[in-house]
Amino acid sequence: MKILIAEDEYYARQRLIKIVRECNMEVELAAAVENGRAAVDFLEQNTDVDVVLTDIIMPKQNGLELAEYIHMNMPYIQVVIVSGYEEFDYARKAMEYEVRQYLIKPVKKEQLLNVLRQLEEKQESFRREVEAGVQERLKKLPNGYTSSKQVLTNEELMKLHMPGVSWLPDDVSCRIFVLQLERPMNDKDAGFLGKICSQKLGSRLAGNFFCQQNDEYMAVAAEEGSLLKDLEGILNYCRVQLQTGVVMGTSRPFSGCVNRYDAYKECLYAINIRLLKGWNRIFEYQLPHGGNTYFLSQDENALAGSLQLSDSGKAAALVHGLLTKPDLLESGDVNAYYDMILNILRSVNRYYRSLYKENEAMDCKVEIMFSRRYDLYNFKHPGELEEYLMDIIREICDQGQNSLKNGGNAIIRDILHYVEQNYQYDLSLQELAEKKYFMNPSYLSRLFKGAVGQTFSRYVIELRIKKARELLEDKSMKINEVAAQVGYNNTSHFIQSFKKLCGCTPEEYRNQ
Repeated sequence: MKILIAEDEYYARQRLIKIVRECNMEVELAAAVENGRAAVDFLEQNTDVDVVLTDIIMPKQNGLELAEYIHMNMPYIQVVIVSGYEEFDYARKAMEYEVRQYLIKPVKKEQLLNVLRQLEEKQESFRREVEAGVQERLKKLPNGYTSSKQVLTNEELMKLHMPGVSWLPDDVSCRIFVLQLERPMNDKDAGFLGKICSQKLGSRLAGNFFCQQNDEYMAVAAEEGSLLKDLEGILNYCRVQLQTGVVMGTSRPFSGCVNRYDAYKECLYAINIRLLKGWNRIFEYQLPHGGNTYFLSQDENALAGSLQLSDSGKAAALVHGLLTKPDLLESGDVNAYYDMILNILRSVNRYYRSLYKENEAMDCKVEIMFSRRYDLYNFKHPGELEEYLMDIIREICDQGQNSLKNGGNAIIRDILHYVEQNYQYDLSLQELAEKKYFMNPSYLSRLFKGAVGQTFSRYVIELRIKKARELLEDKSMKINEVAAQVGYNNTSHFIQSFKKLCGCTPEEYRNQ
């Protein structure tokens, strides 16, 4: 549960911060700001706040105005007022805006903790309630709404989508393999792949699944005979018949249901080797080599120097040279390749922090939002990865020159794609700015609004409601299941947001 504090009085704010940070609950302090205007600015960049603790009398925008804004725009956030004023008019206004609690200063620690516990218990109770419904609903959804991870980690989904795998004895040795096409994969392609794998592997094929979310075909096969050789034959046949590039990643042999998801992750690690070795090949997962360092101190100094000069052209040449080092490509070591990318991003991050004089500027261990498994997996060619890195570097160089111009379109497109893939989860533009794109959050917020025409939080809300309208076409799906599927942990807040945007409730929309 993430908490935002809005309190203009320094010592009162520090006391609230201390209580939140020291409480023995699953809570996190999202931020602490001095007035309602700053709170609104933060909420427009971060959709993952659950609770706002706010004073009433504050400069620029008071607590009741903040509560009204949240009620109108983000009704899923729970508001608790902490004030020194007991006037009835304040309490009446707070009730109009559905404020959860109205606490009078000085607030006792245990009193505030009891309120937070109640909010946490309510949130957890709702989560458990909808989780059961969502799991049941996932069994009825088409593949486009079900991920490979969900299938491999949920026994009910496994029995539905890959029944042969669920009945495999624990002592049978298997491999998982994942196949991708150089172009987007469709249902017809998946049907063809299923037919060919069934013909070539026969009884060894325990099950297969087409995951539209990840644009991949996944299958499980028993480790019998010359399996790898037969998989290579399947890859070559598909390349010719489908007239496109094909790549396949395979896990090491494994046995037992508890190891299925780990084996799948090995496939993704293996398939990433295509960035070094190219397409039309099959890659088997290998344990990390370890000990190979291709990002040298002179590389770091050269890249840092080009950033200091805001010379994006020189930085581009350096990045290209780093990612195409002959010994790195020859090694085929995707872990070393990933480390190279992280080192480039860390250099960019250090420069970004130095621009804004943050103390962490020299901390090379700062968290970077770039996953070895999933972010790297999204790039089918090294040129796409280079362009992604250069979009970040160009924007950083523009910031270094204090040049706020109508650029950043590629980064905005990447953010929109990221939101499209993750709208059902908590999203924070501030976290994306600081850990993924290495930009000043306010700068990125203005850039996003300028390009899209609305704030980040508003865009996410509208996308969730759009997805909800699509799901409501299925009349067997309950309203609370729709709410949970599109990222709302409170059905009443989902209904309020839906009515505000669509002019009717979800049930009324469905019955039109």
